[in-house]
Amino acid sequence: MRIVDVLRADADYAFAEVMKSIEGVTEAQAWAVLPNLGPDYLHTDGTIHAIVHHLAGMKKVHGSVCFRNAEYRWRDLYEDTVKIEPSWERAVEFLQEAQRYWLDCWADLDDDRLDEIRPTNWKQDRSALEILRICTQHDSYHAGQIAVLRYGVGESSTPPPSVAEDILKYCRELPYW
Repeated sequence: MRIVDVLRADADYAFAEVMKSIEGVTEAQAWAVLPNLGPDYLHTDGTIHAIVHHLAGMKKVHGSVCFRNAEYRWRDLYEDTVKIEPSWERAVEFLQEAQRYWLDCWADLDDDRLDEIRPTNWKQDRSALEILRICTQHDSYHAGQIAVLRYGVGESSTPPPSVAEDILKYCRELPYW
């Protein structure tokens, strides 16, 4: 078995955990905000809705930057997010689309190229292997976060703060805008 096959199986498994964590989540649950009682920024506003957007954005932008010569950039994510918000159903569809894109971005990668250094959105470029492992772990981390939010927050009839506005605020000055 090739290493890339194991990496793909791991990515599929982690994404299945994300999908399991949001199965049955209603829009009212997805919009409920966990109050921020500390100094930490969780890369979202503390809603399941925002975490799903965050995961989709990572898959689209990082897949593009790391493996597709930056064909899809932060500004593209901003524009897509504006079209989707605040719909929970459309956010889930976007996540599924982003997963397909992510897997397609590295579909032609073989074991001999896992050590190749790739550009990233992070502070340093990394090997393809590191990128794939980090991004798979990212799904697992947020699947657990969503499970806790499902347990700890109620429902809301008020749409959450705009994820698109967060993208403008935090990503506009990044190299791949």
